[in-house]
Amino acid sequence: MLLEENFQHLDGVDVEELIEAFGELGMSVEPTQPRSAQPRRGWVLQLHSLRDDASLLTEAFLSGPLADAVRGVLLRQHAVGGGGTNVRERTLPSRIEVHGRDGRLLVGVPLG
Repeated sequence: MLLEENFQHLDGVDVEELIEAFGELGMSVEPTQPRSAQPRRGWVLQLHSLRDDASLLTEAFLSGPLADAVRGVLLRQHAVGGGGTNVRERTLPSRIEVHGRDGRLLVGVPLG
């Protein structure tokens, strides 16, 4: 599975913490550059399946354990900046989407 980096909404620490959180759910995830356009309003956390069979990535899994992992990472503040003295708030994505190898949307759920 690939996790699209989105440095307008995530920093490197966020990406690494998301990868670790997904790993705890049994997912093997690597970061990747943006591959798709973001909506004009809000943002979407976009994942890309590297397997032809993404049957394990159900709406129930995305809206349950996966969404909880995303909330856990992005609602937690962490230090940023050279001195590590500043803390900034995270914004949650409006949706989580999983795309297939061909780029088509396999499943998407609102995070709200």
